[in-house]
Amino acid sequence: MFKHAVKGCGGISLLLLAASIQAATPNAPVISWMATDYTLQNGSVQVPVRWDMWWGTNGNKWYLAKNDSAVFNGSLSINGQNAQNGSTSLLITQPGSYQLQVTLCQVNGATEECAQSGITTINVSGNAGTDPVDPDPIDPDPIDPDPVDPDPVDPGPIDPTAPAKPAFGWSENSVTLTGASVSLNLAWNMWWGNNGNLWQLKQNGTVVHSASLSSASPAAQSGSHSVNFTSTGSYDFVISLCQQSSDALLCTDSDVKTVNVVSGSGGGANGGGDGSFDPWTDLDMTAWPHPLKQNNVAYNNTTGKKVGAYFVEWGVYGRAFNAADIPAQNLTHIYYGFIPLCGDNPSLQAANPQGYAALNSQCAGKPDYSVVVHDKFAALEKGYPGDVWDQPIRGIFAELYRLKQAHPHIKILPSVGGWTLSDPLYQVGVDPAARAVFIDSIIDFIRTYDFFDGIDIDWEFPGGGGATPELGSALDGAGFATLMQELRAALDALEVETGREYELAAAMSGGVEKLSVVDWEDAAPHMDYINLMTYDYYGAWNGVLGHQTGLYPSPNSPIVGFSADEAVQYLLNRGVPAGKIALGAAMYGRGWQNVSDTTGGNPFTGTGGDGITGGWERGIMDYKKIEADFMGGPDASGVNGFTVGWDDTAKASYVWNPTTNTLISIDTKRSVREKGAYILQHQLGGIFAWEIDADNGHILNAMHEGLGHPQQ
Repeated sequence: MFKHAVKGCGGISLLLLAASIQAATPNAPVISWMATDYTLQNGSVQVPVRWDMWWGTNGNKWYLAKNDSAVFNGSLSINGQNAQNGSTSLLITQPGSYQLQVTLCQVNGATEECAQSGITTINVSGNAGTDPVDPDPIDPDPIDPDPVDPDPVDPGPIDPTAPAKPAFGWSENSVTLTGASVSLNLAWNMWWGNNGNLWQLKQNGTVVHSASLSSASPAAQSGSHSVNFTSTGSYDFVISLCQQSSDALLCTDSDVKTVNVVSGSGGGANGGGDGSFDPWTDLDMTAWPHPLKQNNVAYNNTTGKKVGAYFVEWGVYGRAFNAADIPAQNLTHIYYGFIPLCGDNPSLQAANPQGYAALNSQCAGKPDYSVVVHDKFAALEKGYPGDVWDQPIRGIFAELYRLKQAHPHIKILPSVGGWTLSDPLYQVGVDPAARAVFIDSIIDFIRTYDFFDGIDIDWEFPGGGGATPELGSALDGAGFATLMQELRAALDALEVETGREYELAAAMSGGVEKLSVVDWEDAAPHMDYINLMTYDYYGAWNGVLGHQTGLYPSPNSPIVGFSADEAVQYLLNRGVPAGKIALGAAMYGRGWQNVSDTTGGNPFTGTGGDGITGGWERGIMDYKKIEADFMGGPDASGVNGFTVGWDDTAKASYVWNPTTNTLISIDTKRSVREKGAYILQHQLGGIFAWEIDADNGHILNAMHEGLGHPQQ
C-alpha cells in the first residue's frame, strides 16, 4: 500500500493548458488561517496574510484588498493545475475593523478573469502612532515577507536550465552550547530535476562551505556539511544548488533554515524550560479553531459511525499540508503516520536512506523495539503561529494539542509501522522480550504526548508479504493476537491511571489471503476497530489490471479475495463483530500508462504498462489532481481525452484515455457513497481514508453522504 515514510519529489504536471486569446477563470483562492485580533505597538502592527489555491486553473496575478481597496498586488507563474499561494505583510497604523479579501486573476492582454476568496475580518486595537493617516490605498502597503515561509512577490521569469530547488533534510532546529562549541550536521536533497555541479552552504548570507557535484539529471542529488558553533544566537542557512560554467554561475536556493543555538542553562521563561509548560493550558490558541477549507462541507454525524483519515508527518513538506488544514470537525478519528520502532529497519534503509539516518539519530541510546518520533523537526520543532522558539513542544504535536482542544470529540491515534517501518514488528509479534519493550515504550509515548487517544498498529503484514520479503512466519497470526491482548491490558491500566479511555485499532490488509493468517478469534475481542485497507488491490508494480479499491469483485477480476466485500464477509464468517470493521476509501488513484491488448472497450481486459507520472510517486496520483486534470470536476464525465468510467458490478470508478492508453483506478464520490451504503447495510463500524492531504474535500464529503449524514 502507499504508506511510505518517504517525502515526495514534487508533482509534475502532465498537461499544459494551450495558450488562448481569452484568459481562463482561476480557481478561487482561500485566505489561510490567521489571528483575528491585533494590537498596535508603537503606533503600528504588521499583519501577515497568506492565501492558498490548492488545485485547479492557475492565475498569473493576485491582489489583496483591505476594506474593498487594493493595497497589494503580485505576479505569479502559471504551473498547470498545481497549487498556488502567496503572502505579504500588511502594515496597519489605525485601530479599527478591517475586511481582507484576495483576488486571483489570469491576465492575458486586455482580458482579465478573476476569482475571489471569502472575506476575513480582523480587529486592531491600541493607540495609533503620530501619523493619523493610513497609507494611500492606491499604493501597496510596505512588504515584510513571512519569516517562516518566504514567498517572493514577483520572482520574475524562471530560467528552465537552472538547477531544481534543494531542500534541507531532517536535523535539529535548536542545539545547546554546553561547552566551548557544538556541531550540527546539515544535509540537503534535491529529489528530481535539473542537476547542479556545485553546491554552497550559506550562513547568514556568507558562503561557509562549497563542494562539487556529479551531474546526472534528472536523478536526485544530495550533500551534507557539519557546522561548528561557538556562540549562542540565531543562524540562518541556505543551500544554493548551482550550475557553474566558465563564465557564469546559475543557482537555485533552498528555503531558509534557522538554527537556534542556546546556552546549556536551557529554555527561558516564555518557553517553560523549567518544566512548568503545560500544552493543554499554555499554548497560544488565538488562531484556532480553523474553518473548513477547500470543498469540505460541515456534516452532522447522525449515525455515530467512525469517519477517519490518515494524516502523514511528511505532508508538511512538499505537500504543504499542516494540522491546521485537517477538516477536523468532519472527522471522528485522525491516524498519525507513522511512528517507527528502533532496531533493524532494512526496508526503510533501502527506500529512504536519509529517513533511516534520522531514525538512527532518534534511537541513539534507546533499546531496540522502543518507539520514537521519526522526523523530530516536523513533529516537535517546526514553528507555527503562536509558538515561541524555546517552547518545549512545537511542531505538529503542538498543533495537534491545539486541534484537540478546539475539537475535543476527535480521537487521535499514533499509527505504528506502515510499509517501510514494519520490519521490527515481526520480532515484536513473536518475541515476548521485544514485545515487552515495545509495549512499555508506546504506553509511555502516549502518556507523554497525551493528546493521543490510543494506539493503531499498522503491521504490514503478519505472515509476510511486506516491504522486506524474507520477513514473516506462520507464528505471526498468533503473535498478532497476543500483541492485541497485551496492548489492551496495558491501555486498560493506563485508563485507571489517567481516567481516560483509549482505543486499540489496527490497519489490516484488505486481501483475504493476508487476513486469513491472523487468529481473529483471539485478537478481535481486544480491539476497537479493524481498519481494512480496501485499496491497493492492484497497481503499477506489475501489469495486472484491476480495480485498486473495488467494493465487489467483477467478472474479470484476476485475483480472488481482492475486494472489500470479500474481506468483510471473511471477517464476519470468522466471528468478528460487524461494528468493529471499518472500510477504507482511497483519496488517490493508481494507474498505468501504455495499456495494451484491450477488448470490447473495457480497459481492464488489457495489460498494464509503466506507472503513471505526475504525482508524488510513480504509479500514484492524488485524487484532487485526477479530478482537476482528467475528470473535469467531481461529477463530470472527463476532460483532456479522458472519460470517467463506472463498473456497476464492482461499484468502482476509473478514468481512461484510449488515445494515450492511460488507465487510473480511483475512488470517486459515486464509489465512496456505495461504500457508505454497504457499511449501513452490514452495520459496519465506519469508514476511513488514506490520506487526507490528497483530497480536496469531495471524497470526505462523500464519506458522510454515503452514511446518510445531513449537512449542517
